[in-house]
Amino acid sequence: MTSSEARQEIEIDRDRNLVVVKVSGFFSPEAAHRATMETRYAIQSLGSAVGQHLTLYDMTETAPSTAETVELIRMGFANPVYRPLWARKVAFCSPSSLLRRQIERIREARADIGIFETRDEALAWLLAD
Repeated sequence: MTSSEARQEIEIDRDRNLVVVKVSGFFSPEAAHRATMETRYAIQSLGSAVGQHLTLYDMTETAPSTAETVELIRMGFANPVYRPLWARKVAFCSPSSLLRRQIERIREARADIGIFETRDEALAWLLAD
């Protein structure tokens, strides 16, 4: 695996009902689809807490994607079939202004998505009352 290939790590903080998805590399549509399915399985592992959880997408090591990949992710967030898995709040963080602009397209599907430059800002927003 080269350093530019897509990678994803998922951490579940059950005490804070928080799913942290750390992604890195370049995501093709195929890699984004695989990552999305892995994230859904992780969220489902929360059991009765699904829907009351928070999700942080840490994209500090992620390269900007193609328009096709961004649209695929946006459509996933908009798909009503997955509404029962939706987090109470979703935050994305990335130091890349280009990547944050791409995430703005994803936010068109859900206005409750927060976009931040740093992980600390994103966590503070997610964990605020």
